[in-house]
Amino acid sequence: MDKRGKYIVVEGGDGAGKDTQVALLREAFPEGSFVYTREPGGTPLGKELREMLLHGSKGTVSLPTEFFLFLADRAQHVEEIIKPALAAGRHVISNRSWISFLAYQIYGREQLDWKPIVDVSLEKIFKDCPLDLAIILDIPLAMGKDRQRAMGKIPDTMESQPTDFHARIQQAFLMIGATLPQAKIIDASRSKEEVWEDVRAAVQSVI
Repeated sequence: MDKRGKYIVVEGGDGAGKDTQVALLREAFPEGSFVYTREPGGTPLGKELREMLLHGSKGTVSLPTEFFLFLADRAQHVEEIIKPALAAGRHVISNRSWISFLAYQIYGREQLDWKPIVDVSLEKIFKDCPLDLAIILDIPLAMGKDRQRAMGKIPDTMESQPTDFHARIQQAFLMIGATLPQAKIIDASRSKEEVWEDVRAAVQSVI
């Protein structure tokens, strides 16, 4: 009998409601047999990288440096959190994953010439922890921005990018979701309760 845990990720653009749905998952599926984490920032090293990348704690980060630091965060996250949890039979639910790396750093930043490096790197990093489910929350850009403003959120480095950047990211998520068998695209423009019903059903279908 396969006792490997399931690897589940919650994805989507800014303001799509990822934090809200992860919080609801925590209530429905408490920690113990579940591990909750995020990218970037799921490890001590990741927390430092998150501050550097999203909040400019060390000043402006160049695009090539941003690229490799996000990869470094994910590599450390896999080795320190995801692999051990899955091997122990625990289910991992991560707020963002390598899908966000493709959406933001490759398509959003328009660095398509880096994609061959990314494909090889992500295949190596995530070799022993394939996805079981990718929940992609899709929301109109304007609605996502309105939600963030209503919450009084101060935009980070990525959130403060121009609209065309976020439009490319949204299309990337939809493209990846349409081609990834483990992905489920969920309309996040509805109430959090309606979205939650779909999110819960998706998680229950794989655990």
